Formats: sequence, structure tokens, C-alpha cells
Amino acid sequence: MQNIAKSLLKQSKNLAKNQPKNFYFTVSKKTNREAYAKQCFAQKIYQFQQQQTSNISLSYKSFQNFSSLPHHQNLAMPALSPSMERGKIQKWNFKEGDKIEVGESICEVETDKSTVGFEATEEMYLAKILIPEGEEIAVGHIVAVAVDMEEDIAAFKNYKPEDDQQQSSSQQQQEQKQPQQQQKPVSSGKSYPEHQKLSMPALSPSMERGKIQKWNYKEGDKVEVGDSICEVETDKSTVGFESTEELYIAKILIGEGEEIEVGTAVAIAVDHKEDINAFKDYKIGDEEQAQESQQQQQQEQPQKQQQQQQQQQAQSYPQPKQNQQQQQHSSQDGNRLMVSPLAKNSAAQLGIDLSQVKGSGHGGRIILEDVLNASKTQQQQQPPQQQQQQQQQQQQPQKVQQQQQQQKAVKQEQQKPQFAAAAPGENPYIDIPCSSMRKVIAKRLQESKQQVPHFQLSVDVNVDKLLKIRSELNKNEGVKISVNDFVIKASALALRDFPQANSVWLEDKIRQYKNADISIAVSTEGGLITPIVFEANKKGLKEISANVKELAGKARDNKLQPKEFQGGSFTISNLGMFGIDAFTAIINPPQSCILAVSQSNKKMVYDASKEGQEVPFSVANIMNVCMSCDHRVVDGAVGAQFLQKFKFYIENPTNLLL
Repeated sequence: MQNIAKSLLKQSKNLAKNQPKNFYFTVSKKTNREAYAKQCFAQKIYQFQQQQTSNISLSYKSFQNFSSLPHHQNLAMPALSPSMERGKIQKWNFKEGDKIEVGESICEVETDKSTVGFEATEEMYLAKILIPEGEEIAVGHIVAVAVDMEEDIAAFKNYKPEDDQQQSSSQQQQEQKQPQQQQKPVSSGKSYPEHQKLSMPALSPSMERGKIQKWNYKEGDKVEVGDSICEVETDKSTVGFESTEELYIAKILIGEGEEIEVGTAVAIAVDHKEDINAFKDYKIGDEEQAQESQQQQQQEQPQKQQQQQQQQQAQSYPQPKQNQQQQQHSSQDGNRLMVSPLAKNSAAQLGIDLSQVKGSGHGGRIILEDVLNASKTQQQQQPPQQQQQQQQQQQQPQKVQQQQQQQKAVKQEQQKPQFAAAAPGENPYIDIPCSSMRKVIAKRLQESKQQVPHFQLSVDVNVDKLLKIRSELNKNEGVKISVNDFVIKASALALRDFPQANSVWLEDKIRQYKNADISIAVSTEGGLITPIVFEANKKGLKEISANVKELAGKARDNKLQPKEFQGGSFTISNLGMFGIDAFTAIINPPQSCILAVSQSNKKMVYDASKEGQEVPFSVANIMNVCMSCDHRVVDGAVGAQFLQKFKFYIENPTNLLL
């Protein structure tokens, strides 16, 4: 038993090391990996002990524990941004006992950049809240407990995180008291050197899928710390997947242009160059198959012993076959099945007994594919008449897969719409699939218009002096400063003078920023994105101009990093270059203001220097600006004072040079 424990401990450390760095429950290599290895070790020891008597599968999802409590999962603080290490629960959107649907926001989490919703990835009930609102904790810390069944909620009324640990340790002590038989270690069908799987990271809070645009390294190359391993297309932009440690690329699993879910392995990395050749013919399922064969071999010995005991008991105490079947079914019913909601519904429609289905999901969870495979096996064993009856029942899950394949084919083949005259009998239109970025834009703008009480303020400003100074600066300084650069600087100084407009709404409080981090709306092929000019109040016109040009170029090339467009305290949208005379803009939550800037037009205006003359007017270049405000944060008087100060800076541009 001691030799087996050492072997399991080594496997546990490797398991902890090979966890995806940006997976759903991220563990820090420097801080939490050792603790996680210990937990994996404890779970493997328990699993080995249980295999001596019965076949019990354990689920590791969300650090599920082997306790006498009902089946549950511990929801941990997720990493909602690449640089996030700690998070604060701003608000719980559900209370204990509530049902949560897929996609609903369980709570609002304040990250290092903004406040983001923690969305549920499956249907569940909130059994116990462990972290109250306003408390800041590290990523990976357990915040709540969720269950699949409503009747299990009451069991967690007085639940504490340490309950699982106490119960698991007591179970291990009881198992150690029982006689244990030594078992020879079993070698797997195929073993590999120590390695780690690089998984598709979550590079934005709303990212669910990603596409490998380009591999920057090939198999066998050495990657240094901070190097970009590959370029990943997210729902917002194209972001580099940076390496956090020195490694060698042993095997690339996902080709360029392929779109996959977050958490899917994309490559294999090793620490030593001499280990690369071992992964030349590596395939994704190799380790899983080896692990299954090892588990089957480990189960053979206790199963044979159990069969011998049953034969001896049958000879001395013969029982009817019906009673034996009932005992077998009751032993299986004693273990709660882990089934996804979709698989459960499909099994009910297809008439599949889930207790006879082996799960291939995480921790032995039964998924839709397992149910479909079981249905095919059952069809092969049935007469043709019964197969025809069940074909109709299988249409619904098959249609789901067909629709997913069709949607994937449409994305690959219809990159750009092709307009042509409709042939007889064809629809006179074309359906263009929405990109992930477009869906996010649509969702957030709709929420802004529905939930944020907008009001608008408009003012005309004279830009004659500004245009004159701009011309002199561009001529003498050898730079190209735009009108929009002056607008950014004037807005930053006005925000400094009236910080109430430099605030965001956080439901129970208003956060007022000390610096003006101004978001600039940039139009790209994929949609609108808002890169940020940080601390614009501290920068000069020349620095702002260079910063804006760099950010706009990155945005159009899909090269922006998440930290360059997440956050901001104030937004400017300029459509003057398109000849727009006036427009209003939609607020970018949680910000409270957005300034819509239009083109300048020559107009007749009153000229005080010509007072007393027959025509006391002169021609001036007038630009209209309109500010949309969130009335929960900014009152009308505050918004008016901001625009008044903004007008002063634009019409007296020498103040922007100080």
C-alpha cells in the first residue's frame, strides 16, 4: 500500500501541474498548486480504497468532495480577466434556494479592470452562499455551493467548507481499519514523459470559444517566458497567448483557423528538449485510453474475488435470479448518477437506462454523446421493428448535431456576403451569421438603452482658434495632431474639474475615478471596440496623438490586448470625419457619460468686435457636441457645467498646451 501511495502522489503532482492555466477553476502554479496536488492525492487514495469493494466514480469538477452530503459542486472565484488574481463579490443576483438557469449571472464580481457577471454554465440550485457581498478573495477560493436537485438544498443549511474535509478524513480512517490487500502496480498501455497540456485560455470575460489565427512557434521550438505562443481570435479581438514559463512545444493539437471551446487542449509542452520525440505520434485520446485500460486492469482482481464470493454464497444459500437482479439494481441506485441536463432529457426520449451508461465526461459525468452511443448499441441488439420505432425518437438529438455542423460550415464558407439576384423559388435575401463580437455588442447596447436612464445635453463650440493652433503645431513640430486629440485633452481636463462626470454606477455605490481613462470608439470590420487612453489628463497632445494612432491600428488589426480596451471612465465617439452634423450616442456601462462629436461647419455667428456695424456677424467654424448622461450618476446641472468647461478649453486651446 505504501508503494501505491507513492505512485499516486506522483500522479497527483503531475495532475496539478497539467491543469490548464486559464481553465474555469484556475490554480496558481506558485501558490495553490501544491495544495491542489495534496487534494488530488487524497482523492486518488480514496478512489483506490473504494475500488477494493465497489466501482465508484468521483467527480473533480469544482473541487467536488467525497462526503456523505448530497452530490454538489463548489463554485470558486473565477479568473474573469487575464491579469486577475483577486476578486470582490459586488452583488449576489440570487439568494439561497433559488434556481439558476444556464447563462444567468450568479453574482457580480469586481475584477482588477471592471465589474463582470459570473455566469452559470449549467442549470443548478444555489444551496449555500459562503462569501458575502463586499468581501475580496483570491481566484479559486470557494464562494458558494450548488446542487442539481432542489430537495438537496436543505442538507447545506449549516454547511461549512471544512465539513467535506472532516468527513473525507473520517472516511479514510474507517477504510484504513478494514483489511486491505496489496495490489501490484499496473502499467498503462502507453506512457509519456512529464508534460503539460496548453489549453485554450479565456482571454476575455465573455469568451466561450476561440480560434487559433496563427502559431508563432512550430513543434520542437523553445518558448521563453512572455513570448506569444500563438494568436487567438476572441469575441473582441485577436490576442496573443503568452507563455508564463520556459518550455518546448512538443506537439500542436489544433491547426490554424480551427475554432474550439475554452479549456480544450491546443498543444503539448515539455520542460526538456529530449522529451519532444516521445510526442511525435501523440493523439488527444492516448492518455485517456491508457488510463481506462489501467482502471480496468485494477478492477479485474477485486471483481474476480467478488465473483468467487458470490459463487460460494450461491452454493450454500441459493437465491432466485430475480432477487439477485434486484440486489444488483439496488446497489447501483445507491450511487447518485452525474448526468448533464441535455443527456438526461435525451435518455428519457430514447428510453435509455442511465444506470447502464458509462460517462465519458469530466469525473465520469454522463453527457449527450454517451446517451447517443448507448442508443446505437441498443439498436444493434434489437429486432428491426424496434429499431424503426426508435429512429423517430432519435431525430431530436441528431437534429441538434446537424444544426451545429451546419452553423460551423456557414461560418467557414460564408466569410463575406455575396449578393446576387434571387433565382425562381429562392429567398430574395441572405442570412449573415452573427459573430461572437457582434452578439456581445448587441447584448450590451440593448441592456444600456433598457436599464440606463439616458438624457442628452448639446452645445456648439467655435473651433477657429483650435484649427489655427493645430495647423501651426503640425507645421512646426513635424507631427499630425488631429482635432480629436484636442477633444480628448479638453475632455480630460473638464473631467478633472468636474469629477462627478468621471464616475461609474455600481448599484449600491458610485465610484469616482481620480484619473481620466478615456475610451475612444473605433469602428472595425467585426464591430465597435473602445481602446483606452489611460490618464489622458496627465498627457500632452503629442503623446495623446501617438497613443490614439497606436490603439486604432491595433484595433483594426485585431491586435488589442484585453487590458487595452477593458475599463475606462469616459467615452468619446467621433463621427465628424463622415460628415455627420449632429448625433447622440449610447452610454457604455458602467460608465456614466459618452460624448458624441460631429464635424465642424461654417456658420454665421454674432461677432462682438463688429458691434455697431451694419452686419455684426462673421463666419466661424462651429462644431456640435452632444453628451449622453446616466441620470443615476450625473444630474443635469453637473452635465451642463462639464460641457461649459469643455467649451472653454476648446475655444481657448492655449490652455491645453500648458
